[in-house]
Amino acid sequence: MIHLNPSKLYAMGETAAWLLGRRRRIKVVGESMTPTLVPGQFVLVNPVRIPSVDELALARHPNEDLLVVKRVATITDNGEFVLASDNQGAGTDSRSWGPLAADAIAGTVTLLLDHPI
Repeated sequence: MIHLNPSKLYAMGETAAWLLGRRRRIKVVGESMTPTLVPGQFVLVNPVRIPSVDELALARHPNEDLLVVKRVATITDNGEFVLASDNQGAGTDSRSWGPLAADAIAGTVTLLLDHPI
């Protein structure tokens, strides 16, 4: 008999969702989310799920044409997202650009894929 633990079943479900086009695969660039994420690592993102506090969000950078992965530190009373880098010395976040409107959130990171070799 094969026994799969819940985390492996979850990972299989997220991978299947990616294969069906229901998740985005994003490559991590930069050190701002280390040690949680490392450069070259991939994550899967659910583009229709709004993140909660302490989850990782994919967001549109307010001043540049790029997407960033940051941790949701708080959600303000008016629904804006305060995002934080796990490695605050290596990147910008809401400390630099302030809270982001909900429409700047492009999804929730649902799965961290293996670290690159």
